[in-house]
Amino acid sequence: MRRRLLDQKLADMDRRGVWAFTPASLSVLLGNPTPEYLRLAMKRLADQGVLVRAARGVYVNPHARSMPDNVRAGLLRFLRPRELSYISLESKLSEVGAISQVSTALTCMTTGSPGRFDTPWGTIEFTHTDRPVVVGTDVHMRADGVPEATVKRAARDLRRVGRNTDLVDTERLAEALHEERRLT
Repeated sequence: MRRRLLDQKLADMDRRGVWAFTPASLSVLLGNPTPEYLRLAMKRLADQGVLVRAARGVYVNPHARSMPDNVRAGLLRFLRPRELSYISLESKLSEVGAISQVSTALTCMTTGSPGRFDTPWGTIEFTHTDRPVVVGTDVHMRADGVPEATVKRAARDLRRVGRNTDLVDTERLAEALHEERRLT
């Protein structure tokens, strides 16, 4: 496919709000080439800076205007597309001040397999949970469409995982829980 035509297709997808691609969606965009050609095309497009490889099987159009401000959080749905994944643990508790240290990785819980992804926008860490998750009660959607745990759920998740519990400021956590109950 000619570069001009590809740029037009990427711009069209951007107008539709599509800023990230999987090999399947890129295949459709490129006219369903053979798997070998698709792999070669993805590598070339990444080498040329047309696309950025975010993780294995996920590519981002770096010129897309529809790309969210927080690309790392926006990648959650592409990294675990068939599972429920939500921001929790140290990331959520740090956000409300219950942990004084800022987490370098975006820490998430998932009903899928655990894993760690080092993306150009930072690290994303998934921790598996078997516990039932109630969207709307335990997890809510942020304004940017990314699922996020409530403070109560994030604290419970951290205790269950059993890591960094010594970093929790119990007084600040109690304040954050009180504030959360007041707002709901």
